[in-house]
Amino acid sequence: MKETVTKFCRWGFALSLTVALVGVALVGRAVAGRPFISATDAGILDPGFLELEAGITLNRNTRGGANESGWSLPSAVFNIGLTDNFELDIGTGFDLVREKIEGSRRRRLGSAAETSVTAKTRFFEGEGAVPSFTTELTLLLPTQRRELLSAPSRKVGFTGVLVATAEAGPLTYHLNLGGGVLESPKRSLGTVGSLLWAIAGELPLTHELSAVAEFRGESVRGSLPDNTVLGGLAWKSPWGIKFDVAGFGGLSQGSDSWGVTFGLAYSFKAIPWLGK
Repeated sequence: MKETVTKFCRWGFALSLTVALVGVALVGRAVAGRPFISATDAGILDPGFLELEAGITLNRNTRGGANESGWSLPSAVFNIGLTDNFELDIGTGFDLVREKIEGSRRRRLGSAAETSVTAKTRFFEGEGAVPSFTTELTLLLPTQRRELLSAPSRKVGFTGVLVATAEAGPLTYHLNLGGGVLESPKRSLGTVGSLLWAIAGELPLTHELSAVAEFRGESVRGSLPDNTVLGGLAWKSPWGIKFDVAGFGGLSQGSDSWGVTFGLAYSFKAIPWLGK
């Protein structure tokens, strides 16, 4: 276990340093996203800009007699602005080590993470206390190893979420509400519906440092509800890269017991012929 954690730290440091150095060379401006688990904002990237959100997550689950540790190294989301009101987001990652303890047995599994492809459309742009609204339509592709799938077979899932972002004084808040269809972990139930919600906020502490918080949940028929609370900090560096660190804890039996995450976000002009 100690050797595994040491390897995790080495890989994490190397990844963060590499991405940070590349970011210094290419950075334009970063927007909100990380470190939230589910919540997204109603902002749309300028046409031709590419934003990378990369992070590392450690989680623990000790509920119901479980004794599991998971490392995501890294998780990554690529957001591409295509028009003034539309962007395409692709999320993926790699579970470098995932350890399950079953009685006295241990097994370690590595796998690509689930892949998501999201079409994000803004249909109203507000300002200040007047909220902006976007819709997010997402395909969930089961790219994980079969041992790590929560469902008995590989079927594509779909979600649709309405996102609102507004300001209340210095606080910027994000509201997400939606649902989807996906395969139930119980084979007898087949394809079932899900409910998704999230409330998140960002409060500036200084010009560069902000406190962030999130309450989010997911309910799937035939599964225990997954409700989580997160709190952390986000720092806008002098190089234009936003770094973040946060901790989260489960509020229900279907959630991980606790976890920590850290990462960064930056954007740059990737497609020169789009936009002005």
